[in-house]
Amino acid sequence: MRRFMGPARLWASEESPAEDWVKPHVLWLPQHDPQVLDYFGGLRQVVARFPDVITPIADEDLHLTIQSVRQLNTDGVRVDAKQMARAAVLVQHELGGMESFDLEIGPARASGSAGIVEIWPEAGPAELNRRVRAGLEKAGMVLPPPEEHFWPHMSCGYGVEDATTAEAAMRSDKFASDIGKAIRPAIRSRATISSVWLVWQRQVPECSTYTFERVHELHLGKGNAPS
Repeated sequence: MRRFMGPARLWASEESPAEDWVKPHVLWLPQHDPQVLDYFGGLRQVVARFPDVITPIADEDLHLTIQSVRQLNTDGVRVDAKQMARAAVLVQHELGGMESFDLEIGPARASGSAGIVEIWPEAGPAELNRRVRAGLEKAGMVLPPPEEHFWPHMSCGYGVEDATTAEAAMRSDKFASDIGKAIRPAIRSRATISSVWLVWQRQVPECSTYTFERVHELHLGKGNAPS
């Protein structure tokens, strides 16, 4: 396994101001759903056995990324609270035409640098991504290029260090085997997406994790307003 937050993934450098480590994101957050938390709790027990390989994600930091946002807007100015509020209104308008939908979460597997948890079916998250992007762009936010195929997924841990020795490689292989068997593939968690959050997400490379500050909750379906 490789270190997840290697140089290519870092948002800033050691000399950067603290604000450079923060970006707007739209996330689905499962903290209200005990079934999902129980599922990830089982995965965390496996991840915790390999602290030299992977860092587990705490319940409060679990998320499904719907869309990341650049720090500077179309005018070249840093996104601020006022623009976040405008974006919330415009994204909410886009979500008014989309009803809540169900997901299945799992199984889990090891990727090159993380513990990945599959999300399916993909149609609902893909439509949600398209609608969120439309609202954010109307608000003057700059987004990464759209993905040809939107891949919804969650993570249960992020790789700590590159496996550069035979022993480290063996530990990585053992983790990959154990996480694949942690919860039988036939058993998955179920969830319903009825809202997403516009957040300030912070990258914390020294802890190999992300944290976030909730700003606006955005609801699927008509008759809603940002909260």
